[in-house]
Amino acid sequence: MNLLLLAGIACLLVAIIHVWWGGGGSLPSRSPSDQGAQVPTAPILRDQQPITAFAVIIAKNLFSQDRSGPSQGPAQVQNSLEGRELLGIMLIGDTKAAIIGGKPTGRNKGTPEIEAVYLGEEWNGLKILEISNDSVTFAGKEGRRTLKFPE
Repeated sequence: MNLLLLAGIACLLVAIIHVWWGGGGSLPSRSPSDQGAQVPTAPILRDQQPITAFAVIIAKNLFSQDRSGPSQGPAQVQNSLEGRELLGIMLIGDTKAAIIGGKPTGRNKGTPEIEAVYLGEEWNGLKILEISNDSVTFAGKEGRRTLKFPE
């Protein structure tokens, strides 16, 4: 009787080893979950679009109920930074831009004028020489001028 019980235990042990270590049977195929988590990637739009594709974001006041943009009249050159203040600095890819606000003009007396200027461009008769973390440096007829964040 003991020998019969010992033979049964040995057969059970061989079957467990055979199943556990896959000795001779076909292995199940690997599922994608065995390879670990895969994070999907989305393309970065700013790298696929030119900077001019974002002009509507800059031109329109996105916080206004009527989403009105700047007046379509000709731009007035003022050669001055009077009444202007630096509102923000943006990096779009490798392009630096500064957001400059000014006194309300034209028909929207309650709405301040907000413009985005880019490094190297000509704006209101001034050339943008440098955009740093806290200031924008311009060059004009009067020499170099710096516009900083309001305190």
